[in-house]
Amino acid sequence: MNIPARAIKRLVRLLGPENVLRDELSLALNGYDCSPSRHRPDMVLTVRDAALLRPLVQILSEEKIPFIPRAAATNHAGSCSAPHGGAVLNLNPLCEIFRIDMAHGRAETSPCSVTGDLQKALAPLGFFYAPDPASEKVSTLAGNLAQNASGARCMKYGNTSDNTLWADFITAGGKEFRLSHNAPGPDWLGLTAGSEGTLGLFKRMCVKILPAPPLIKTFLTTFPSLELAVQTVSDLVARGLIPRCVEAMDQTTTRAVEDFTHAGYPADAPALLIIELDGAAGQIRRDAQTLEELCRQNNCQTFTAARTQAQREELWKGRRAAYSAMAALAPNVAVGDGTVPRSQLPRALKQVRQIIDRYGVTASLLFHAGDGNFHPQIVFDGRSKEQTLLVHKALNEILKSCIQCEGTLSGEHGVGVEKRAVMAVQYSRETLRLFQKIKKAFDPHNLANPGKIIPVGFEDRASCCTEQDAAVLSLAREIKNRFLQKRRTAVCGANTRLPKARPQEELSALPLNKILDIDTANYTASAQAGVTVSELIAALKTRNLYAKLPSNYPGTLGGLVAGKVWDDFTSQITGLQAILPDGDIVEYGGKLMKNAAGYNLCRLFTGSVGALGLITKLTFKIYALPQTPQSELKPFARFQPDPLFRAVKKELDPDGLFLSPVFEENE
Repeated sequence: MNIPARAIKRLVRLLGPENVLRDELSLALNGYDCSPSRHRPDMVLTVRDAALLRPLVQILSEEKIPFIPRAAATNHAGSCSAPHGGAVLNLNPLCEIFRIDMAHGRAETSPCSVTGDLQKALAPLGFFYAPDPASEKVSTLAGNLAQNASGARCMKYGNTSDNTLWADFITAGGKEFRLSHNAPGPDWLGLTAGSEGTLGLFKRMCVKILPAPPLIKTFLTTFPSLELAVQTVSDLVARGLIPRCVEAMDQTTTRAVEDFTHAGYPADAPALLIIELDGAAGQIRRDAQTLEELCRQNNCQTFTAARTQAQREELWKGRRAAYSAMAALAPNVAVGDGTVPRSQLPRALKQVRQIIDRYGVTASLLFHAGDGNFHPQIVFDGRSKEQTLLVHKALNEILKSCIQCEGTLSGEHGVGVEKRAVMAVQYSRETLRLFQKIKKAFDPHNLANPGKIIPVGFEDRASCCTEQDAAVLSLAREIKNRFLQKRRTAVCGANTRLPKARPQEELSALPLNKILDIDTANYTASAQAGVTVSELIAALKTRNLYAKLPSNYPGTLGGLVAGKVWDDFTSQITGLQAILPDGDIVEYGGKLMKNAAGYNLCRLFTGSVGALGLITKLTFKIYALPQTPQSELKPFARFQPDPLFRAVKKELDPDGLFLSPVFEENE
């Protein structure tokens, strides 16, 4: 694009001439990430002071210049490329760790603090930061949050979003907000996590830090097949054992890694698991016995424990070097990032192997087995158009096979430009339209990392929602009629917490009263929003199962989530269905432990207090052992909608037809 001279003068005045780069070398060095995408920006703006971020974005907004936040650029989806030109924002200098607060378990950092640097700073203090992406030596905290990339410890400790307490966020228009999960209203922090810079950028972060466990024990076990390795992981969960990490590799990966790092992996094993336990010595001793028992039940070939810290570090050195090991085999590596429910892993892996064989490409498979998140790594020569096209087709087929297995095209690497076309396979037309509206609400001029996530021309390719439940369809028709007639609606459930609306405005979710599924293969449950929490707890208890639900809450599951009255449950939601104010039915997630494809609708509707639509169904994690509550039940909080809420509300409900009794402005 043509950058006006006026805009360049304003940028030079703000940043200094040495930080406004337009030479060919700078443009070339900042036009790519770890994906095959290559797009040349029009300028590179280096930011050395976080205080300049907001005025910088304001200038770019006023001048209508697209901008792409960029730090380490370790993502594999083309999220840092510039398909529309514009300005790449080099944020790498913003890498300071401001404060480590051990008393309150938190650390405040600049957006581009390197993940590994924070770990090094915490280790002598006896603390650690739970997310651990394989690229932690170079990847940044804000980059991880923007992709919601979390690494091996996600199964036990949650993803990057779960471990972020608050973040200062700058929208595409240059407005600044402090976002936190527990603030009244929708979970904006959870929504912007995984948004890949398309809604704005992070200026400062506060992350959760945890005391280092008293003991860590790492095991290396091999199996005659990947299927048996995966079954072992399912068996662990069924016994209530949640390891610190469970990583898996196929033989191609193991051999490449062993040749590259000499980590001590048996190169003849068809499948390998690295399983790590942490906690008190007595608990680890008991868990290790259970672990070995289950591994041997599934015909493991070897079961060994790292006896020293040096041996443990060697095992992890090998796992973290998997990408580098494959990169040593060819000029380029294309990395996939599919996630499926744990029970679907054997089927998905079989299909992936068939695709790899059909296309005749060389590929390895490694995955976070506890999360169902796997990374096929295909080596090729990017100088060959034929090879590049072949690999692109193979990866697209792999992503589609994940979706066919009830999964997602991204667990933590994001969508970017590389995978956006497949979004039309994963999501319905109605859900993609909602993504468009969210993007427009945050970024009306399409300036923040444009051309990412939302597929071009999806109206002609995406399918329509195919909901079959009669109660859901009946409510959707009623809401559609009210929308066309411009009649107001006040969503209600058991009315245990909210004041009564006018009878002619009320729309009850109580007909949505089915517990749909209790799945002990994936340890998830699905229920309609009108089911009461006490009914859910009782149904789970009959099967010796548990969820992070409040036993003293008298209302419905939908009310619990829409009111955001129980913080423990927010991170447990893996899937959601809702009816929008225009009657469209939208869906997100499912029986997935990770989903980084698109905007997290679970977090949008958490705390939405019925003003953005009617939640109809929720899918959430369940457990084999009782769960200790970490939060207290809160009342429905009255709040004044902030500009973010107003912008999203305007896009979803332009006539203000969906009311909420907790809005101060409605009183």
